[in-house]
Formats: sequence, structure tokens, C-alpha cells
Amino acid sequence: MRFSLILTLIAFLWTGLIQAQTPDPVLFTIDGQPTPASEFSYIYAKNNRDDADFSEASLRDYLDLYTKFKLKVREAYAMGLDTVSTLQTELAGYRKQLADSYLTDKEITDRLVDEAYKRMQEDVQVAHILIKTNPNVATDTLAAYGKIQAIYKRLQAGEAWDEVARKSSEDNATKDAGGNLGYITALLPNGFYAFENAAYETPVGQYAAPVHTTLGYHIVKVLNKRPARGELDIAHILLRVKADGSDDKAVKVRIDDLYAQLKAGGRFEELAKKSSEDKTTAERGGAIGPIVINQYEKAFEDAVYALANDGDYTAPVRTRLGWHIIKRVRKRPMMTMDQAKRKIETQISRDERISAARQTMVNRIKKEAGYTIDENVYNQFVSMAGEDLQTYRWQVPNVPPATLITLGGDSYSNIDFGNYIRNNARTRMGMAKGTANKEILDKVLADFVNEKALFYEEKNLSAKYPEFKSLMREYEEGILLFEATKVNVWDKASKDTVGLEAFHAAHVNDYMWDERLEIATVTLDSASLSQLPTIKKWAAKKPIDVVAAKAAKKKIGMTVTRKIYQKEDPLPAGITWAAGQKADLPDNTGFISVEKVIPPTPKTLDEARGYIIADYQDQLEKDWIASLQAKYPVKVNDAVLMSLVKK
Repeated sequence: MRFSLILTLIAFLWTGLIQAQTPDPVLFTIDGQPTPASEFSYIYAKNNRDDADFSEASLRDYLDLYTKFKLKVREAYAMGLDTVSTLQTELAGYRKQLADSYLTDKEITDRLVDEAYKRMQEDVQVAHILIKTNPNVATDTLAAYGKIQAIYKRLQAGEAWDEVARKSSEDNATKDAGGNLGYITALLPNGFYAFENAAYETPVGQYAAPVHTTLGYHIVKVLNKRPARGELDIAHILLRVKADGSDDKAVKVRIDDLYAQLKAGGRFEELAKKSSEDKTTAERGGAIGPIVINQYEKAFEDAVYALANDGDYTAPVRTRLGWHIIKRVRKRPMMTMDQAKRKIETQISRDERISAARQTMVNRIKKEAGYTIDENVYNQFVSMAGEDLQTYRWQVPNVPPATLITLGGDSYSNIDFGNYIRNNARTRMGMAKGTANKEILDKVLADFVNEKALFYEEKNLSAKYPEFKSLMREYEEGILLFEATKVNVWDKASKDTVGLEAFHAAHVNDYMWDERLEIATVTLDSASLSQLPTIKKWAAKKPIDVVAAKAAKKKIGMTVTRKIYQKEDPLPAGITWAAGQKADLPDNTGFISVEKVIPPTPKTLDEARGYIIADYQDQLEKDWIASLQAKYPVKVNDAVLMSLVKK
């Protein structure tokens, strides 16, 4: 909420790259601080959009707004708001968020999106041989790697795929079928990017070198490729068959009868509602909704995707559940690249493939920064790491301080690395028990170097990307503007009771009630309804308060309520804008009486507080700007301003 308010306040601020001009003349200065013409011109065009005609009148109007904005920012610095720790922390948070978008190699991300979109256009039929791994047991992973490599060599030596799969694969569900997994389509779940690569990059009829996923090691063979089947909206009629199949023939007779009714012109939706035994979908006319491949049994899926047109339906299809008649309701068109891009970006942002992109970027940063590592220092550290590396007891070994890595102008010692290891226990303790210290520390070192490389890049973003520098100025000035306005206008208007009362007193006639009606509603309880004619007779001659007192004295159950009506309020039935009128209530339990027309009167401070505070804020802001204009000289180069005018 706060950030959106800040962005609203800085609506004129520049959010893009100021195009370099040679020269870039100064349009105006505030207290000697320059603002270039290019900055003003860009902001003017951005915020005026179609109305940015660059006429002299329009430019001068906007210049007035922009100089007032800059005056407030100048005062914020004078107030020392840029040194407030909470605001510095807030700005650091914005910087981190913004830096993250720059610290993703856009070129690589675009390549991944393009790769994913192209893969989504194709389904691949694959088989695999799987050797499972347990990530919590280091020796298990090593053993599995050895097994898969041995199997790979057997295949390369000419052993038949189906035979090797049947004898050696640890996927019990598929090994007897030669490891056939059927068709898959991108994007595969996180942890299976290597499997996806093997499936899409291997020619039909061939197999790829072993790949590792969260399940273990796979050898992937490509059996076929076809255009992606995409998504279909479908409906079905289901007649269930007992698990032992004893009633299969009887159910088949019934489904054939339904099929005959469809062929004779029966409506699918009505038959589904009446006869389908899938209670979840029957009430919707059999509508299942969208399906994709691998969602249902092969017989079901093949029958659905064999339908050529929307509205077509299948002959009866047998699955484990029973007999179906399936209707193709609608084939969803494949998304265009523009339509799919955001969805794909969201998916890959949570996927291991983005880690690969980030690593490529880190490698580029390391190369540009002249990254070096002292292998002798590192090896000495590894040798002294100790046996308790995977415990909370571990402490940085007593090694002589020495530079371990250098990155640009930054250097980090073996002690820095040791402290990083100690503070990142999750990484070293998360690896399988018994993993060699060298393997653990290699992983931690990679994380350490990556972190420092990204830190190095972040520090240099302002120098490397002018637009990043401008955006950070936007955030900083926005935060300062927000705080300065809060102190000098918003808080003052709401907390300055004396000033608010004085402002109201000076402008009391600006907050007036229009003419209003006061209407009394008189009701009698059920025991007193017979007295209603008497009450009306009294009310014709006496004020309602007098009538109420008289009724109370005679123990007549009478209640009076009053309401003030404004001009825009709908009046009760039978009443117009005039005093003295009376009208019966619709339920005959009483009547309405217009007591008086109230002439226009000033509103009290409490009655108009919201409006008065808003106007007081406007006045405080005007006074504040006037004081800033007197405090900080504003000098405009009129010749530069006129150079921006487009005739």
C-alpha cells in the first residue's frame, strides 16, 4: 500500500532510460542543483501521453508542476530524511527487488521461454531405464551412477533395449513393456529438466546418455514424435462395470442402446443427465472440462483425440471404470507465443532451468570481473575442515588468513569462506551423511562464489545500466517526497487541532448544509392502535412533542422517531418538500409528519471533518510550496525550454 502511494506521488518521475544527448542542456536549477532538459522532456511525454503536444503553454504548465516536486525533494534532503535508518532500509529493499530483475540474464531467460514454447508444440513418446537413488545416502547415489553407466555400456555394445529394460530397470510399472512411458509434453515438473532435454533433443529411435532427476538416473529412448495434441474440452456418459467384470456384457448392451439413441438424434446432455453413472459430471450434462495427454487411460485418450470435429462423439469405449461414450465439446487453440510467454515465465521461474540460466549469468560476471581462486589456499582449508563438518559443532579451522578468491576489486579470505560455511549449515548438513568433505565444500564454495559475484554485479548496476540508476533515484525521491509531505502536510492537517479549528472558523461558510426537512414518524403499539384517530386529531392542532406527552399521560403506547432528510434523499410516500404535511404509514400503525424545513446552516467541524481536513491539507501544501520557493531559488533557462517547443 505504501509503495503504491509513493508511486502515485512520483507520477512525474522518470521510469526509463534518459537518452544521452550531446550536449544535454540544463533546463532549470533549484538551489544550484541542475535538472537536464532530457529528463524533463521524457517525464512530460510519459505522463501526458496523447496530450503531450509540446506546445509552449503545455510545457510551461508541466514545468510548474515539476519544479514544485523538485522543491519538495530538496527540502526532504534538508530535513535529513535521507539519513533515517527505516527509510534507508526501505530503499535497500526496493533496490534488492529491482536488482533481482537485472540479475537475471534476460537473453538466457528469453531462450528458455522460446525453447519451452517450441517444445510445447510437440509430444514425444519415450521409454526409459531407471536406476533409483536415495538423495540422503551418498553411497547409494554413487552405486546408482555406477549401475546406470554399466547399463549404458551394454546398450552401446549392442544388447537389445527391451531385454535390458526388462532385466535392469527399477521402474516396475514399465520395465516389462520396454520402459515405455507413452507420450510426454513440455514442460515437465521441476527436477526433470534433464529428462525433458533428453526426450526433445534425441532423434527418434535413439537413446541419450544417462541423465539425473529427482527419481534417480535414467537412460531415455525416443520412440516417436508427433504434433502436440493440445487441450480438449470434453463430456462423457459412463456406465460402470463391476471390478470383476461379471456384468460387462449387460453394461455393454445398455451403453449400445444409449449410443443408438444418440445416433437417432438424442441430445447428449440429456442422456448424460439421465443415464450417466459419473454423478460428478452427470448433472453438468457429462461435462468433464479440459483434458491434456496422460490424464486418462490410453484407450480413453486415443478415442477422444481421434474425434475430428467439435460435437463429435465416440462409439462406446471400455476402460477400467466401465463403458464410456465421449463427446468432443471444443478443441482449445494453441496459445501464441505472446499469449503463452507470461505463463511459461512463471513456470520456469520456479524451475531448475532458471538456476541454469542464473549460473550462466554468474559465469559471465566472473569472467568480466577477472575471477581468480587460490587453489593452494582452498586445498589447505579442505584438508583442515575436520570430521564434524556436517554437525552444528563445526567451527572455522585455525588456518592462517589468506586471500581465497578475488572478483573485480573485491577479495575474500579463507576466513570469510569459513564464516560463510558456519552460517549456512543447511547446505553442508543437507547433503547425504558420509559425503566427503571435498564434495561438500565444493558445493558450498560454488554457492559462496555465486553470492559474491551477484553482489559484485549489484554494486555496479548503477554504473553499468543508466536506467537502473534512474529507477533508484525515482524510488529514493519518491520515499523522501512521501515522508516530507507526511510531516509537513498530512500529519499536520490531522493532528493540528488548533490550526484545523482556526481554518474551519475562517472558512465556515464554505461548509454549509443545504435546506433540509425534519420528519417525525409516529407509531402506536398493537394495544393502542384503536387510539390512532385520537392521536391524529391531537396532532392536527398541537406539536408532536406535546402530543407525545399527552399520550404518555393517558398510557397510550406511542413512539416518535425523527430523521433529517437532505435534498438528494428519497422522501417517504405521500410527502413533498413542505412543512406541516402528514401521511399515513403503509401498515396503518401510525403516520408521518413534516416538522419543519431547516434553512441552510453551517456544518460543525465534526460534521464536515473529512472535507475540512482535505482542504486544510491543500492550504498547508500551498503555504509549504510558497515557503520553499522563497527558501530555494529556482532558475529556469527559458531558451532551453523554448528549444523543446514543437511548432
